[in-house]
Amino acid sequence: MEGEFKPRVLGGFPVGPDGRVHTTFTHNPSSLRLSSVGPNLQNIPRGSGSEYAKWVKEIFIASPGSVFWERDFSAIEAVLVGYFAGAPNYIRFAKMGVHAYLASHIVGRPIDLKWSNADIKAYIKKLKGEEPVAYDTAKRIVHGSNYMMTAVKMSYEYPETFPTPKKAHALQGLYFDLFPEIPAWHRELAIRVDGTKRRRPEGGEVVDPWTLGVAYAQNPFGYIHRFYNVLDWTLLEAEDNGGKREWVWSFGEDAKRLVSFLPQSTAAAIIKRAGKRLWYDHPEVGESMRLWIHDSILGESSEASVEHALELSQRVMEEPIPQLPLDPAWGMGEYLSIGTEAKVGRVWAAMR
Repeated sequence: MEGEFKPRVLGGFPVGPDGRVHTTFTHNPSSLRLSSVGPNLQNIPRGSGSEYAKWVKEIFIASPGSVFWERDFSAIEAVLVGYFAGAPNYIRFAKMGVHAYLASHIVGRPIDLKWSNADIKAYIKKLKGEEPVAYDTAKRIVHGSNYMMTAVKMSYEYPETFPTPKKAHALQGLYFDLFPEIPAWHRELAIRVDGTKRRRPEGGEVVDPWTLGVAYAQNPFGYIHRFYNVLDWTLLEAEDNGGKREWVWSFGEDAKRLVSFLPQSTAAAIIKRAGKRLWYDHPEVGESMRLWIHDSILGESSEASVEHALELSQRVMEEPIPQLPLDPAWGMGEYLSIGTEAKVGRVWAAMR
């Protein structure tokens, strides 16, 4: 038709001869999280109700007679934060809904630790429906605080949720009051990895009490990361410190990278372990894998075999992880395991 508007689309995803988009996985992030480039298929635009994400994902459609399946680890990084912090109650709520647990305290109707898991799950489901604003607020507090985001940074990043740093600080304080193991882990880990040592001449007294060293952290799978400025040290002179001359520390520029390294690199190792098991031990499902997305595996199977892919991927991904032994006193079994959730659909944007 004359004068008809014809939109022009520039760029887009490059498609291979097989009609699929191909990406390259890397370990570029400092935390050794798995990343994706050329193009990046892990960070499709996000956001609650985001139309942009929907538009992008709508262009990915399963082959005729096939459907996409996706199984993701439930709150894997939160569970691992609890593991490394040595906090069994935190692990318990991370598996059921630590965001909702904090939200219940924000709205003044707190979950009781004495409740059964079934009662807690039912309450969490109800709370998420009744208090969506408090739930989203709690989610940002949990994610930010676990990785040492300051109240000032939270207010800057999410002004609609935290109009002032004071509000963010108060909610962060509530979170740390509920789970004091988290900030204690931050401090203990930073002090241990900083590598600062006293220097003593042979047979003499300390001449330069502190010198910044170089140390490393190693996750349970053997990944090593070196850190160079975990703590900053300041000398307080006697006249400014009540007559006592001492060195005091504050978190340095590498502290946040250190804290994020252990849960994020371990989560990456866990999904690689699961993917490797599916590929080598169960090729009928392994060969259906199409993409790894931080904490989930996306596959494409025939409609007749998708139930098998879902059942087998659940069994492999949820099995106990021998690299993560548990304290017997916690009563949670011999090794840590992490739950999963699944969804299915012909179009990536409309999976249920």
